[in-house]
Amino acid sequence: MIELKINQDITSNKLNHAFTFNVPDNVSSVSFQIETEQALWLTYMVYDEKKELRAQYVRGKTPQPVTVHIEREKTSANTISGPVKAGEWTMDFAVITKDDVTALTDWATCTILFDAELETAVVGDLYPWQDGETASFQLNVYDKELIFNAEKSWYKGDFHTHTIYTDGKMTREENMQSAVSQKLDFFVATDHNIVPTSWFDETDILVIPGVEVTAPLGHFNIISTLTSPFAKQRLADMETEEGMNKIINHHYGDDSIISINHPFLTEWKWLLKETPLDKVDTIEICNDPTYSFNKKATEFALMAWNKLLNDGYQITGVGGSDSHLRPDETYDGSDIPSLIGDPGTFVYCDKLTAANVVKALKKGNVTVSRGERVQFRIDDLISGEHCPQNIGVATAFVETDEAIYFEWVIDGEIVAREDGNRSEYAYDFSNDLAYHWVRVDVRYADGSFYGFSNPIYFGEKQPTMKKWGELLELVEDKIND
Repeated sequence: MIELKINQDITSNKLNHAFTFNVPDNVSSVSFQIETEQALWLTYMVYDEKKELRAQYVRGKTPQPVTVHIEREKTSANTISGPVKAGEWTMDFAVITKDDVTALTDWATCTILFDAELETAVVGDLYPWQDGETASFQLNVYDKELIFNAEKSWYKGDFHTHTIYTDGKMTREENMQSAVSQKLDFFVATDHNIVPTSWFDETDILVIPGVEVTAPLGHFNIISTLTSPFAKQRLADMETEEGMNKIINHHYGDDSIISINHPFLTEWKWLLKETPLDKVDTIEICNDPTYSFNKKATEFALMAWNKLLNDGYQITGVGGSDSHLRPDETYDGSDIPSLIGDPGTFVYCDKLTAANVVKALKKGNVTVSRGERVQFRIDDLISGEHCPQNIGVATAFVETDEAIYFEWVIDGEIVAREDGNRSEYAYDFSNDLAYHWVRVDVRYADGSFYGFSNPIYFGEKQPTMKKWGELLELVEDKIND
């Protein structure tokens, strides 16, 4: 047994430090147990003697101890099973507290056990995404081409979710129950800084591995990743612009997505001005609409997205519930529960597979709604497609009895409004054959957010902005009013 005292020689409310320990010969498992009496946000990553990432942990309600075992069936969730070799292993810690911790004061204690007789035996997940033989962080048996529905159709999902393995209140099983209740077809697992390496069991809902990289200056999702951002980078990289750009620029698989989360939400807004815009695939326009501060954040995101679209970027707008609560719980100031799938993001796929969901995201074949799907077309064209006709009629429809209205948005300007669940707009770009785009925003009768479509495009434009900071300069006056 080894006992690590987690401390540092300076007074601070942040700790970023790597501790090493030696694994003896002929070991089948290594287990880790964190104990602390302090209120803190604690993350660790465990690397073996070859510097391969083997375990991930964020302090929440994660079952402890966390065990890395040579047998897949006996290893904990969010770890990599396989050979446990003797040598120097490393635990990389990142810890944040509200108040400063005095130098040399213990923040936490980590007990490390080898081949331990645990009080509660670890029962491995039934649906592994890595082979359990090669001890490297690769989801090499996750099948992105596995078909969950063979029909060409619109499919509803949630791109931003959390569980007890970080700061969510629901287990993965409870998340799936909620997803079924919300009639989701797919679900992206995006716990803070943790990439799932398995799932509790096979499900009828398509589960896509992801992660929310949670840094002091902004959060972003990596969707459909086959590895961890911390397999090559380290937790301390989240503290700097340079480090975050290294994480963003890393290759996570051909079918992966970089998505900026809640970019204008209070203390969680995206403040990384050096972020290269050409690396951003999607932006979370609407984050949990039952959280009161998201009302303004959604409007700011719509405004900033319009600026990007006008500059020639065809970045896809998505939604995410950012689910943390149980289905019967509400945030302060809301009488509506915070639910998985609110808002829902609808994608158009030939067949429902993880690979096809990503393809639809990259093409912009996407609409977002708190209720029924926003149906938006020009003839046979849907969101994300390019229209060759400079004169025509765009139509929008929502199959609902709720009181809603449509706002027609052309090149960032609201050009028309129409009450009801059906609307159309006649456009004419014949006198200006430059780049244009058309989409709709949908609102409840009181003006609050209901949904939106991604644009249909006319022509192309070479973007001029390069970095997120340039976008902030365009919108900061209105955001800071």
